[in-house]
Amino acid sequence: MELIILGSAAAIPIKNRNLSSIAIKFKNQTLIFDCGEDFQRKFAEASLKFNKPMKIFITHFHGDHIIGLPGFLFRLSLNDRTAPMMIFGPRNLFLYLFLHKKILGLKANYPITICEIDHLNNELIEFEGLDSEEPKRTIKINDNIIFDSKSFSMKYALVEHSIITFAYALVEKPRYGKFNPIRAKDLNIPEGNLWKTLQEGEVIEINGKIIDPVKEGIISPKKPGRKITYSGDMKPSNSLIDLGKDSDILIHEATFAKALAKIAEDKKHSTSIDAANDAKKMNAKQLILTHISSRYQEDAIKLLEEAKEIFPNTVLAEDLLRITLK
Repeated sequence: MELIILGSAAAIPIKNRNLSSIAIKFKNQTLIFDCGEDFQRKFAEASLKFNKPMKIFITHFHGDHIIGLPGFLFRLSLNDRTAPMMIFGPRNLFLYLFLHKKILGLKANYPITICEIDHLNNELIEFEGLDSEEPKRTIKINDNIIFDSKSFSMKYALVEHSIITFAYALVEKPRYGKFNPIRAKDLNIPEGNLWKTLQEGEVIEINGKIIDPVKEGIISPKKPGRKITYSGDMKPSNSLIDLGKDSDILIHEATFAKALAKIAEDKKHSTSIDAANDAKKMNAKQLILTHISSRYQEDAIKLLEEAKEIFPNTVLAEDLLRITLK
C-alpha cells in the first residue's frame, strides 16, 4: 500500500503546491481522494496508471476539491480507458458531471458508476454512466460503509464545514501472515490451488484429513489491517475522531497556524494544532498536515513545528510525497 500526495495547497495553488488530492495505490487499483484543479497533471507526474481500476472519493463541492475531476475524466476517454471507475461524493455529484456532459461534451467511454451519499436518509444512490435519467439503484448504508470488498471497506463521516463535507477512512480487512511452503510440503500438500486456498486461511481436506492452515503452522494468524483516514475540509469534529480511531495515518487539513485560530473557526477550517489534537484523540500512529494556505509559502514549517509539540510523529505534506505502509 502506497500513499501519494498529489496536491497539498488550500484554495490557491502555488509554485510547489497544487490543489487538494491524495492517491493510494492498493493491490491492483488506485484510490483517489479529491481532484483539485490540474489534478490530471499531478496524476501523470506521480507515474500512476491511467487504465487501472479506480475509485474516486470527493469530500465536498468547493472548487479546489472537484474542478479537476471533469478534465481527468475527459483525458481517460482520450486514453481509451477500459477499466471500471466508481466516483463517490455528496448528493448532486451526478448532476455536476451530467451538466459537463450536456454543456461541454464530457465523455466516459468506459464503465463508470457515480454514487451519491445521502447522509440524511442513510442511503447510497447509484447512477450507471453519464446518461442515466434515473438512479440504477438505492442501497441502505450500514455502519457508514459506502464500499465493501474482500480486501477493504471505505467508511465515511459527515464533518463540520461551510457546506456538506465528508471525511473518509480506508479500512483494510485483517490479513493472514506469511505462508510457510516448507510446512505445506511436509504435510504432502501439492502446490497449486490447494496452496492458494490455504494462503487465504481456508481449511482444506486432503486424503481424508482436515487441515487448518493456522493450526498446522502453514500460515501465521491474522494481523490487523491498515487504516488511512482523510479529513477533507473541516473544523474540529467528533465524528472524525470516531471515524479515524486507531488510524495508521491521518491526513488532516491544517489551513492555518495557531495565531489565526479565530479565522479558522470562522471559516470552519482547522489549524495545525487542531490537526495534532485530533490525531492524538483518535490514537493515530502518524499525522500528515495538508491543505496549506498560500500565506505560508515561505514558512510552512511553522505549521509542522506547532503540530509536533502535541503530536511528534507529524509530517508536512509536499506534492508528490510518497509513503509506503508495510
